[in-house]
Amino acid sequence: MGKGVKMVQQKLMANIRRQLLLQMEHLQIAADRTAGRIKGEAGNLADFMDQAAVEHDRAVELAIRERERKQIQEIQETVLRIDHGQFGLCVRCGEAISPKRLLLAPMSRLCTSCKAKMEIHRNHRGHCIPPYTVSEDYAA
Repeated sequence: MGKGVKMVQQKLMANIRRQLLLQMEHLQIAADRTAGRIKGEAGNLADFMDQAAVEHDRAVELAIRERERKQIQEIQETVLRIDHGQFGLCVRCGEAISPKRLLLAPMSRLCTSCKAKMEIHRNHRGHCIPPYTVSEDYAA
């Protein structure tokens, strides 16, 4: 690999790393705001309908918070892969993940081939899909 190509790859990874850390910071700020809102809500409402509405809103906020927590964890794992020189390698087959895929989805852990195989397996797991056959009536 040429020196110029390697330098471009290093700059690209450094840029992706910066973007991921910035995204993680924004998610953490949003998560902190969510936690503050939940703590600040009144818990003793006289009206049952108001109390139900508050509980529903709290459940939605907690679901959002959980999604943000998972995103932060994925970003942290991706940054570690960058730092340890494993970024851009498929965790299943070890082959390089295409640069286009990494630019579009930097937290990708699978190459397109392994991802497609996984999706096929996931979509068909537990479902018996019979092979397509032509009815004898129409075969002639």
